[in-house]
Amino acid sequence: MLTRLRQHALQVFKEVLLGYAWVSLAPSWKPGALLALITFIDPATGAVGLLGALCAWYAGHLAGAEAGERPVCVFNGLLSGLFVAHVWTAGVSVLALGVMGGVLCGWLTVVLGRLSWSLIGLPILSLPFALVAMLTAAAGGSLSTLHFNPYVAPPDLFANQADKFLSAFGTLYFMPNPFVGLLILALILVLSRYYFVIALLGYAAALLWLRLLGAAPEHLASTAWDSNAILAALLVGGLFARPSLLTAALATLAAVIAAWLALTLGRMLDASHLLPFSAPFILASWLVLYAAVHNKRMAGSFNIPAADFPERSHERAQISRARLGTPGSIPVAPPFSGAWTVSRGFSGSDTHSGQRQYALDFTVSRDGKSFAYAGQRLEDFYCYDQPVLSPVYGEVCRVVNDLPDMQPGAASDDASWGNCVAIRIHDGKVALLAHLKPGSVAVVPGTWVKPGDIIGHCGNSGHSPQPHIHLQLQTGAEPGATTVPFHLSSVLISDTGEKAPRYELAVAPQESATLAGAGAGDVRPFHLLAGHSLRYTVTHNGKLADWTLRCEADAQGRLALVSSAGGRCLAESTWAVFSCYDRDGAADPCLDLWLLACGYTPASAQAERWQDSTPARLLPHAGAKWLAALAWPAASFARSSYRRQWDGAAQAWRQTVHHRQKMSGIEADAEALIDPVLGCTHITATVGGSRYTLQAASPDIGTPAREVTPGVVQSQKFQET
Repeated sequence: MLTRLRQHALQVFKEVLLGYAWVSLAPSWKPGALLALITFIDPATGAVGLLGALCAWYAGHLAGAEAGERPVCVFNGLLSGLFVAHVWTAGVSVLALGVMGGVLCGWLTVVLGRLSWSLIGLPILSLPFALVAMLTAAAGGSLSTLHFNPYVAPPDLFANQADKFLSAFGTLYFMPNPFVGLLILALILVLSRYYFVIALLGYAAALLWLRLLGAAPEHLASTAWDSNAILAALLVGGLFARPSLLTAALATLAAVIAAWLALTLGRMLDASHLLPFSAPFILASWLVLYAAVHNKRMAGSFNIPAADFPERSHERAQISRARLGTPGSIPVAPPFSGAWTVSRGFSGSDTHSGQRQYALDFTVSRDGKSFAYAGQRLEDFYCYDQPVLSPVYGEVCRVVNDLPDMQPGAASDDASWGNCVAIRIHDGKVALLAHLKPGSVAVVPGTWVKPGDIIGHCGNSGHSPQPHIHLQLQTGAEPGATTVPFHLSSVLISDTGEKAPRYELAVAPQESATLAGAGAGDVRPFHLLAGHSLRYTVTHNGKLADWTLRCEADAQGRLALVSSAGGRCLAESTWAVFSCYDRDGAADPCLDLWLLACGYTPASAQAERWQDSTPARLLPHAGAKWLAALAWPAASFARSSYRRQWDGAAQAWRQTVHHRQKMSGIEADAEALIDPVLGCTHITATVGGSRYTLQAASPDIGTPAREVTPGVVQSQKFQET
């Protein structure tokens, strides 16, 4: 019973603090404690605000709010309580209004929040507070026990426009004071420097716009246009966006609209002695975000379901771009086995242009030629009659199989695509493979295929001057439909002039590049099973310590690696790659070193070298970490070069990696031994004069830990080599 009460109290504590942080659009409960203390600069205001927050939490919980909804209930109830205490003198009636406002905010957040997601696909934000605050303000005039707090002019800090900018941050918590605003802004600067830039940009744009309109100072003074503009800019260009010039421009637009709405709605509601509160910020944010996320060119710049600090969103986007290529591009497997050459790439001449620009042609080359002898017969071409494989999971929706092959150089214009197979994938798009050999197609419409299934043989039918495979992804099943971006997944590729192939998880190959599918494999530094763990003995400059890495499932069903020191990261393991990202939790040099050595590991044993972009904050060097934070984004990543080979003596893969932060030149080297059964059993890393060693001791798959002698023996062999 005591354990359950303790767990419940901890849950409420964290979610209430997250609610305090959400007011400043900080997606973390940790700064919530400081922000809560700031509200208690005026104890009465802080107490009523906390009362409203707690009432909203329990009202939301009673209404069936889930874990992600309850903090939103909290910050709406908190704002309601702070508003009541700010306007009226403390007393029993104010406490009653704080309770009532908190309960209404909690309940409305659940009801309206779910309507908002279902109707427009956007969060409810602080709309419940705005509605409850208007109702409370309207009812306040008829309550004889309420007495207005006397107006106190805010003190001067700089005695210029900077005071108004700072006071706007204090207004977020109904404390329009530049000193309070300075405290809040200082905390925001610690959390996110980009937040400060976007807030300043939004405020300046809104101020300039209102001055150009000639807005009267007395009207501006009666509305919170500045805090509405700042919140709109932070939300659109920070919390929900990946930092870019585009999202910064949209943030500026949202701030200008919010300021304009604050002025106009303020004048409309003035006759009723009401204020718009946060309604301008909400409406402006909805207008800009709804248009942006429904625009195909802009949608990839926003991360509404996974809101985070912009620096973290930028990190996630950069890692995704380094590993998966262009956002929005669709992964496909190579449609062949063995090594083939790209004879024509994206945006090439003739048939690879305009709406057909996303297409690839493949041939087989030997000594720079695609054919033997004189190349006058189809059989002279190395790729002719070779199997063509399905590049995707999907259902065959169109087949042409009866058109004749053309002789080399005699392309047909009557049926440009020749014999072809169209495969519809999960999102409705279609993979088209063309110029197949007549009578070779092995599937019919309705057949379900997976990558690697034989669908036919390479031919020369249709508009094809020589035998080749033509692959494109398009919007419909009809040949010639508009093509869409795609990339090849898990390949070994060598560009012109390269001797050894390199591994790429995602690549849109250039013309003349030679590539082969890397295929599936079993190189796994950690087997992602909930409850599985590896225990290591850590040696750092002669000092010994124990350290454990464990796999857990989070509330969203994602698998995470959690260390005994409190470090954490998300992890995925597919047929192609083991990949880690979103490092958070406690500071843990051992987890950082483990990620530097194994955080991006292709599963295929054919992968011998590859590149990655690694967050520089993982480097175990204080200078690199400080520079990554202060010189963001220029110094936020390190270039990582991996190499791997099979160690026959240790019967395991030896994987080495060199990381280098470009701006500082700080480097780190790591080497891992990956056992086919156990995973990563040994890591050595050097940074400057420091040397770290992690030696696996025993795995745990949910049963009592046991010593595994083979892993220790292999690691000893590794040390001796």
